[in-house]
Amino acid sequence: MRAPAGISKMARIVPAVLLAAGLAAPAWAGGPLVTIDFADFAPSPLPGAITAKLARNFWDTRCLPVPYRINGTLDPIPNPLGASFLSLADATAAVQRSMTAWNQIPTSYIDLRLAGPVANPGFPGFDMKNEISFRTFFGSIGTSFSVTLPFDNQLTEGDDLDRDGDSDVSSAITTWADVDGDGDFEFPAGFYKAGTILDNDIHFGTRPDRGYRFTVAEAGADTNIRSVDLQGVATHELGHSIGLCHVLDNNKSAADGNAATMFPFLDTGDPAAELAQRTLDSDDIALPSYFYPEGSAASGPAALQGGDVAFDSVYGLIQGTVTHGLLNQPVAGASISAIDRDTGEVFSSAFSGTVQVDYDLELGDYFFDSPEHNVLDGRFVLPVKKGNWELAIEPVDGSPVPVGSVGAFAEAGEAFGQLAFNEELWNGSGEGAVEERSGDSKHVHVNPGEIQTGVDFVTNRETALRNFGSRDTTGFAAAPGGRYYAVRIPASQVSAFLPGQDVLIQSGAFDTVVADRSTVPLFAQAMLTTGSVSGSGATATVALGDPLEAVTGFVAADDDFAPLYFKSPRNLGKKVRRGIEKGEITDLFLVLRLPQAPFPGVSASPPLVGLDGGNAANDVPIHGLSYISDDGMTFTRVENFNFRFSLILSAAN
Repeated sequence: MRAPAGISKMARIVPAVLLAAGLAAPAWAGGPLVTIDFADFAPSPLPGAITAKLARNFWDTRCLPVPYRINGTLDPIPNPLGASFLSLADATAAVQRSMTAWNQIPTSYIDLRLAGPVANPGFPGFDMKNEISFRTFFGSIGTSFSVTLPFDNQLTEGDDLDRDGDSDVSSAITTWADVDGDGDFEFPAGFYKAGTILDNDIHFGTRPDRGYRFTVAEAGADTNIRSVDLQGVATHELGHSIGLCHVLDNNKSAADGNAATMFPFLDTGDPAAELAQRTLDSDDIALPSYFYPEGSAASGPAALQGGDVAFDSVYGLIQGTVTHGLLNQPVAGASISAIDRDTGEVFSSAFSGTVQVDYDLELGDYFFDSPEHNVLDGRFVLPVKKGNWELAIEPVDGSPVPVGSVGAFAEAGEAFGQLAFNEELWNGSGEGAVEERSGDSKHVHVNPGEIQTGVDFVTNRETALRNFGSRDTTGFAAAPGGRYYAVRIPASQVSAFLPGQDVLIQSGAFDTVVADRSTVPLFAQAMLTTGSVSGSGATATVALGDPLEAVTGFVAADDDFAPLYFKSPRNLGKKVRRGIEKGEITDLFLVLRLPQAPFPGVSASPPLVGLDGGNAANDVPIHGLSYISDDGMTFTRVENFNFRFSLILSAAN
């Protein structure tokens, strides 16, 4: 079908930067960058707009290996913090190591190559030259821009894709090449799908006012927040160049606090976190293996060659859907993670939902009309290796990643209120809007080449007792080891939830952060217990020795709410309700205890808690329900903050 009026025949620019990604749609698993696909557009319910689906950004096999040229006009590389010291040769070697990381994935046929320098005195642009440059007007650490086909297209010799007066298509070649020797690359004539990448440019931010000093030696990684390891940043940006968007994986396991390379935020003050970006995580490896699977063709780049491993000899797939338990709608923008049942490590992730957008031809932007129209389904696909996998779900809700860093499907989910749900685990036949225990989990066994279907989530219909507003800051970096943080939940709040009915007290949720992103957010203890306050409420006594529920060695979350799932929500609900009725329970307390010093990480900081307050005008009142104790005996009220701890309840079946 021809493109609608007002849409260029050739391409649409889709940027992806370290702190924000382009559009993304999850129907293909994981997190691909996408292009609006105008091939099969339809009338939109919105006046002046059309409805269009999304196409995954990808390199056509005729464009492999993908040749990149490094801009050679800046040598040494600019250093906004002082004298320049990094040679172009050393920077080029670091970029080559980043490419090698992606090229050496045995189950993926993606292939990135350096093809010599380019002498560009200006900024990179759409010129059929995949350029890597340290000359940029962006203030971000790194930026990846792709120009893609916006609809299926038959490219013929003479097509001037970049409109420079020179043909960018040749019928004399079968893989792209610089046919006329002018420095840009021509495409072989033929049919190409929407989403085909035509040109990709990567910018590294060296602006004098807010750019970064790039280093390449391991010893060069330091705590200066405007100094960053080039190889790690290049590895991330090259992930965008092959069509990957950001993921939410920022804490591998209880033993490894590092994030996946495609997590959107980099702690430039943590040398260990900077250097960890160089090494691809299992999540980073699974997605390009799924998108560019080795052994998926009899000839060409996707055919097995020396050292290659067929995708389906290593990976299987988990397929399912996500439905919102309250709205009864398919969910766009849920992140699903596969966690190794035996090790607790996050292996891979995917986003839910197939989305179509309403594109305004005059404004040149996309919008959403209704969930029924824009969210076509809640499907997801997870590539995993052989093993037993627990499945966890969380919303793209700003913690730890905002919707803008993921893409259109998460934006659709946010627009329709679908991302208002709590984290939970998939529990097989017990899955439903009202569950006996949201922390129950049923593992899924997968063998290579196998597809496990029917892993369908229904988000829990729960109520959170939250006596706080938005997070304004975090605390407390100077806290001594062993400190207790406690939040009082008055018995009256629990009694007010479905009075006269049985309730399930499902979990506690603690907003936690780490000062160094390479560290694990580990607390000595987390608990729900009882207690009481003095007449004025200035101090509290908390029953630490007789908790209702407690976990020792609580692995919390890095910049997110960490759930403490209770073992028997029904029995706990009955016990608490009876205790309140008899006057034996006047207050519940959610408690976190810090581990003992010394604390890990370059900052030597304890794990932190999310705080609401500290402002002249706050979004909610300071409720006076947050307490601190350094001895476990007397808890003193914090007068200027609300700790962001909440108690999660649900109705009983």
